[in-house]
Amino acid sequence: MVDIELYDNLRRLLSSGGNALGLPKHEETIKLLSNMFLEQEAKLLISSFEKCNQPLSLRQIAASSGISKEDLKPILEEMHYKGKIMKLGPLYSLLPYLPGLFEVYFTHNRDNKERMKKAAEAHLALFRLGQPFELSSSEYTIYRVIPAVEPVEKTVELNQSIETHPQILPYEILRDYLSEAKPKLYAVVPCSCRNAAKLANEPCKRTNENFCITTGILAKSVIDSGVGSEVTLDELMDVMKKAEKEGLVHQTFNTQETAVFMCNCCPCCCGFLKSIKEYNNYGSITKSNFEPVIDTESCSLCETCMKICPMEAIYHHWPHKDDLSDNMMIIRYDLCIGCGVCASNCPSESISMKKVRDVIPIKSNNEMIQRRTESKIH
Repeated sequence: MVDIELYDNLRRLLSSGGNALGLPKHEETIKLLSNMFLEQEAKLLISSFEKCNQPLSLRQIAASSGISKEDLKPILEEMHYKGKIMKLGPLYSLLPYLPGLFEVYFTHNRDNKERMKKAAEAHLALFRLGQPFELSSSEYTIYRVIPAVEPVEKTVELNQSIETHPQILPYEILRDYLSEAKPKLYAVVPCSCRNAAKLANEPCKRTNENFCITTGILAKSVIDSGVGSEVTLDELMDVMKKAEKEGLVHQTFNTQETAVFMCNCCPCCCGFLKSIKEYNNYGSITKSNFEPVIDTESCSLCETCMKICPMEAIYHHWPHKDDLSDNMMIIRYDLCIGCGVCASNCPSESISMKKVRDVIPIKSNNEMIQRRTESKIH
């Protein structure tokens, strides 16, 4: 028999701190948490942590929980191994469910498979109950799109020779953005969203690849725990280009400082893109400052861009005129998020990326938390 009050208290705890998206008071949330956490683990967390993102020592947790340090340490180490809590040196920290715990737990993918399957099914059920609208619950978004590598590099080259073009800043250029990671450490990890989707029997329709990336202190953590594979910056850029060829979108935290996590997202599994496609929830992300432009003269009308666009924002306008002058590919900019996947995959290089906006992200994660809190809608 599930202790509903216990897991509802855990729900409130996992909805606290920083950028946390609130978990709804619903039976699917109880199903989710009771499969992610054993009762002993849930009681331990509630007795020890007042809020998420609060690093505590073994001594502090032992004092709060009433469990001896000798008995407590193997419990915490196993929870860390399975991605239920984070370990930062000698300190342990509980992450909010989203963003944080969901990604770490399903990236580690080390818990009992039947329990993980039930948790993944509950996560998907919460999505269908409207959980994605929590992503747009503030006027300042958590995530932003970073456009494809090579198309932006070409735009930068053009920008250097034509002074009238808007300035392209480091946080808009993927390599420059990643090169500022502190420490300069990088790792490739499995994608939590695709892992969870597969467990829920709704595997990704876009790619068989399963990579996202971590940087800095999180990269060190996943390398040390054996979850991630260390790569150099050059190797990482090859991964990002490969992701583009698979039709995946680069997304990261909506800050200028380099985030510790970056996703290569598909529209069928990613909570952000999936919520846009299924619920028109464009308030869940910030589009990149770029838009694709098609050179109709060199375009071969191969429809590659139309087929690979994750937002289905491109269509073939079949001609009405006798001279076929209106036979062209057309971009619906109201649907476009500026990811550049179309430009990266165009075989005739007929699509370029043009900077059309100058939306400037907050500098740091702490500032983002403050801005999101101040502009909270619901």
